[in-house]
Formats: sequence, C-alpha cells, structure tokens
Amino acid sequence: MTAVLLALRLGRWGIVGFSLAGFVFNFVNAVGFFQIAGHTPQERAALGATMSALAAQLVVLLPPPIRPDTVAGYVQFRGFNSLAILFAVWALASATGFARADEEKGLVESELATGTSRVALVGSRVLAFAIGLAVAAAMAGMAFVLGVASGNESFERGRVVEAAANLVALGLACYGISLLVSQLTAARFATAAAGAVLLALFFLNSLSRVFSWLSTWRWLSPFRYYDLSQPLPQGGQLDVRAFLVLLGIALVASSAAAFAFWRRDLGGALVRVPMRAGPPRYEPSTSPWWRYPVLRGVYERRLGVLAWSAGVAALAVLFVSLTRTIVNVLLNIPALLPYLSIFVHQQLYPAVLGYTWLNVAQLLFAGLAITHVARWSAEDSDGRLEMALSAPYSRAAVVVERMAVLVAVALVVAAVSGLTLYYASHANGIDLSVPRLTAASLMLVPFALVFAGAGALLASWNPRATVGLLGAFAFASYLDTELGPVFKLPLWLQDLSAFKLFGTPLVTGVEWRSVTLMLLLAAAGVGSSILLMQRRDVGR
Repeated sequence: MTAVLLALRLGRWGIVGFSLAGFVFNFVNAVGFFQIAGHTPQERAALGATMSALAAQLVVLLPPPIRPDTVAGYVQFRGFNSLAILFAVWALASATGFARADEEKGLVESELATGTSRVALVGSRVLAFAIGLAVAAAMAGMAFVLGVASGNESFERGRVVEAAANLVALGLACYGISLLVSQLTAARFATAAAGAVLLALFFLNSLSRVFSWLSTWRWLSPFRYYDLSQPLPQGGQLDVRAFLVLLGIALVASSAAAFAFWRRDLGGALVRVPMRAGPPRYEPSTSPWWRYPVLRGVYERRLGVLAWSAGVAALAVLFVSLTRTIVNVLLNIPALLPYLSIFVHQQLYPAVLGYTWLNVAQLLFAGLAITHVARWSAEDSDGRLEMALSAPYSRAAVVVERMAVLVAVALVVAAVSGLTLYYASHANGIDLSVPRLTAASLMLVPFALVFAGAGALLASWNPRATVGLLGAFAFASYLDTELGPVFKLPLWLQDLSAFKLFGTPLVTGVEWRSVTLMLLLAAAGVGSSILLMQRRDVGR
C-alpha cells in the first residue's frame, strides 16, 4: 500500500491535469452541442450531416460516429473518442516515466532498497495508474452529465459508466504495452520506441477503415477493441468481449513487463544490442561539428532529426493516398453537395488535404517542440546546463541557442515533409500550388516556435513541471481554436492559439498578420525566459 501511495503522489499532477482536461473537454463539447445543434429535427439533421463529413475527413484518427445528431453521439465522437487518444499519450508518458525516468533519478533503486520486490513495484505502479485513470474517466463522465443537464435532455446513466470504463480499459492496455517496450530497450530510446509501437498500433486500426487488406491484422491493436464499443449514444453498446480483451492485454503486457524488469539490470535493457568496444579516449573530440553553437546542437540530435523526418514524410505519403478516398466519400453524401459546391472541383483535393494532413502536421510539430523542451528541462537537473554555463557561456546565449537549434531542426523536418507532400500528390494526380505548399510547410516553423517559447519560459521558471504545464498549454490552445467559434470567444483570445493563427495556408495562402502574431508570441516567451533564467539558481 505504501508503494501505491508513493506512486499516486509521484503522479498526482498527471492525475489532476488529465482529470481537468477530460472534464473541460467533455463539458464544453456537451454544452457546445446545444449552441450549434438547434432545436428542430431539421437543424439537428443538418448537424449530423456536417459531423458525418467531418468524420469522413478524420477517418484516420477517429471511428465513424453513431447518431451525431444527438448530444450523446456528438460527445462520444468529439469527446470520449478524442480523450482515448489523450489517455493513450498519458499512459505512454506515465509508463516510460516509471520505467526509465524514475530509474535515472534513483527513485526505483530507493524503493527496492526498502525491501519491495520488483514484481510488487510494477504492480503498485499499474494499480496507481489504474486509480488515476478511473478518477480522470469519472470526471469526463461527470462533465457529460452536467453538460447534458444544462440542455435539459435525458440520458442513461449506465451508458456514461460504460463509456468511462472503456476509456480506463484502453488506458491500462496502452500503459502495459508501453511499460513492456520500455523494459526491452535502452533508457534513451524507451520513450521513442514505446511511442512508435503505440503509433503503429493506432494506425494499424485506423487505416484498416480505409485499406481492407489491413483488416486481417487489426486484431493486434488495442484501439480496435476500444472502437468496437460506442456505448454512449442510442444504437451503440459496450462490447463486453472487446472490453475484456483490453483488460487481458493490460494484464498480460504488465505481467510480461514485470518479468522483464525482474530479469534485467537497473539502468540496462533486457535486449542488448552487441556493440564493439573501442579504446578509451581522454582527449576532446576534434570533429568540426562541435565548434559551432547551432550546428553542434543539430548534430547531437541527428538521429532524432532523421527519425522525425522519416516519420513525418511517411505520414505525408499516407495522407495523400487517403485524400482521393475521402473526397469520393464526401461527394457521395447528397446532403453535403451544397456545401462542397463552393469549391472548384480541383480545389476540393487541396482543401481536404490541407484540413487532414496539416492538422496532423500541427500536432506533430507541437510534439517536436515539446520533446525539445523536455530535453531542456532535463539538462537543468542532469548537470548539462551547469556544465555549459561553466564554459563560460551566458544564460541568454543558452536560451537563444536552444531556440536556434529548434528552428534548424524544424526547418529540416518541414522541408522534408513539404517535398514529400509535393511529389506524392503529383504522383496521385493532385495539383498543389507550389507557393502555397511552400508557405504552408514553412509556417510550421513559427507554429512550433510558439510552443517552444512557452516551454522556454516554463523551463526557466520551474523545470520539473515544464512538460506537464506545456502539455496543458498545448491542449488549451487546441481547445481554444475548436470551441472559440462555437462560444463566440473574443478574437484576441482566439488569437492566443497557435492552431487558430495557422489558418488554412494550403487553400487561402499565408496571412501575414497571423505569422507576425506567432513570432511575437515566441519572442515574448524567449525574452521572458532570459529574464527568469538570470534570476534562478540552476537545479532549483
């Protein structure tokens, strides 16, 4: 019990943050439904047609909705199904944080020194995360109840419990898988490897909705079993067998992770890649890459840059191949033809591609910025920042170099994604405007800088809480652009969202006002970071 309480204490900010995110997200979606749905059957039928069109474009992210013309179907699609992705990310961060980050901090060794067995330690962390998941899912369900109450509509409480339980089961399955992968790989690759596995399993399920040849393999994905249950709306139900499979995946993967943890050394990996040992060297490296500030930062992250570029390029090819399928689906929905008539036929493909691919690209570049900020926060406690400052190297120069490295990395990834998108779309017979494609790709760089500027400010103020607070900022920014038009928020408040400022450059071109605002937000974050860095002691 002591180990469980300690695990809950260590993860308390994650529980609070994701519980708050689940509550706010579901509540505003439920309340927002009554703002946009109207009251007549015709108005709600029109909303259902619009949501069906949205679902056709987001088929690679979310399953098709059931009864989107009702508040339960709307929140199941926009709320619970989106939270499933968010909770999977939470499971990834929590599992890899226990398996590797806590080891590097000495927390795992300290717990084992008290006499706690390795298997019991893994069990306590799984139980603590399950409690946190249950709290967050309950808050999401409570938000739906309160949101529906504001519209004076009825619902079945049992369906809310089932939807929350389905979220918990998926989160536990993702936690077990991430924990197992973390035991197999080296510490510095654990998060990336677990993330790659979860991402592959996610797309294995979602792409099977488009490519029938993948349907024979989707049983491997836990997201498939989550999609089989859509219990909230009328016409949906909780698939008990799929629910039990998710719990079985969680149990088997967690047990295998406990066995792997029992077998490996602390700080090591269960699967060791044989490497040839070289002679020890005591002289500084003579490589020219380390002589120039920005270049050395990019060189140090060369494997990460390669992985990000390859991953983004692969997804760009994937979304181009899906564009024609999505457009054909939209054109076959009669209720949408009046809405689609505003596009010239040749502009429909870039519009869909811009809506689907660029939305995902924004999330990826936000993730790229967050990974860099996480590294900056870690440098504060592992001695790297202190070593750089003793060079001597000014604190302002540290902040500026960090941002310059991120700009260089983002430019490389944006260039690779833009070139890949151009050649893939040309091969599929989709004509894209080269100037607009170039502008859209380059706009991803200031977009990432907004999150990097906020992260630099947080890292200079409180490095330990930086990643969680930056994740909350990114979530609030996304929520702002999604719900700002629904609730008619002030324009200045909507402009604080980088997602809102990004716009639709692939269709309408660049809005220089938005680019200027993004650069100003990033500059404000960097300037504030420099001021705070001058006043704070390193490591505190």
